Amino acid sequence: MVYNMHERLIPASPERVWDLLAGLGGEGDRLWPQEKGRFRLPEGVRVGALVEHGPMRYRVGAVEPCRRLWFDTREMTGGHGFTLHPAEGGTLVRHEITGRTTGLFRLLWPVLIRRQHDAVLERLLDNLEREAGRAVAG
Repeated sequence: MVYNMHERLIPASPERVWDLLAGLGGEGDRLWPQEKGRFRLPEGVRVGALVEHGPMRYRVGAVEPCRRLWFDTREMTGGHGFTLHPAEGGTLVRHEITGRTTGLFRLLWPVLIRRQHDAVLERLLDNLEREAGRAVAG
């Protein structure tokens, strides 16, 4: 069983945080910290949409605006995603992975993928915090 969690208090409303998360993997994505093409949602953030994450392909499993964005994967039963919780001073953003690993992922998660995942998630949360603090155009 794998459980991995990252969280950050973002000094912005759940609506502002959601607006930024809803752009994840799309044109003009301001959150994904790695080179373009490593994480893409060509159909946008909607239930059932394809996710291209490096060599992996999976689907958006749940979209609850201002509350939850969840991804269903074959490599990990249970999936992974973001939940947003209103908190004093802003929004607590939590990213969780939960489930059992399958196939080659079972071997790669503990020795390679987990460290990369942790670094990417922390940089993504850094980007979210920075972008949420910027003035909204309009």
